[in-house]
Amino acid sequence: MKKFSPPSTSPFGSSAGRAQKTALPDIESCRRYLLPFSTEISEPRGSKLRINRVYYLLDGCVTLTALSAVGGYHSLIYFHPGDLLSFIPSVNQAYAFPHDAFDFLLYNESLTMVTKTPCRLVCTEHREFMQHMNEEPLHTLLIRGLAGNLMKIIVQSVNNSTLPATVRVCRMLSVFMEPEPPHALPRYLTHTEIAGHLSMHVMTVTKIFQSLRKAGVLGRTRGVAFIKDPDALLNLASQHSQLSYRPLPADGN
Repeated sequence: MKKFSPPSTSPFGSSAGRAQKTALPDIESCRRYLLPFSTEISEPRGSKLRINRVYYLLDGCVTLTALSAVGGYHSLIYFHPGDLLSFIPSVNQAYAFPHDAFDFLLYNESLTMVTKTPCRLVCTEHREFMQHMNEEPLHTLLIRGLAGNLMKIIVQSVNNSTLPATVRVCRMLSVFMEPEPPHALPRYLTHTEIAGHLSMHVMTVTKIFQSLRKAGVLGRTRGVAFIKDPDALLNLASQHSQLSYRPLPADGN
């Protein structure tokens, strides 16, 4: 059972072409490369990472999070083991990006890196990162990070502006569910978390979850949500089938 993936042909290139590229060294190899000029740290769930560092995520999940004017948190980008985080200040300094709105958008106090689970990371000072950023495997990690973040933002923008709410939720669930049975969803993927990421009202997400449970797609046991029918979820995510979360109108209305 595979997770939802884009068609083989896309603006990002064919999946076959991507598969032929040389793979990065494994996480442990990258960790060993970084440690001579970095520090390994552990952070509990809910920690805010300092923006004056670059991080390589070894274990756990981190999000780039925005705090809205009314106090709501919105996870913009999710990072998983093997991802490089918080490298934009180094890239900006190295390549002198124009500052028109850069400082306001990326250094505003409302943007922060937050750990969604307990995390283990390699932490590097920006000065050290810049000294080694053209070396391998760090150079490849950086390019992959830049391209990967751009792709995530483009996909999120397209999904949030063009797709029905049920499809958007199902796509997110198909990406985050465990690939092996029982296809559990992360505990941090709450209705509020999903609503913030997908720019929805939390009640809309709640109604969609209720419809998915009634349809036998979604289950819950011992406080953990899981996908009972991954094929049905992927059909909904790819719009091969439909499911309404709105109640049917009464006869005569």
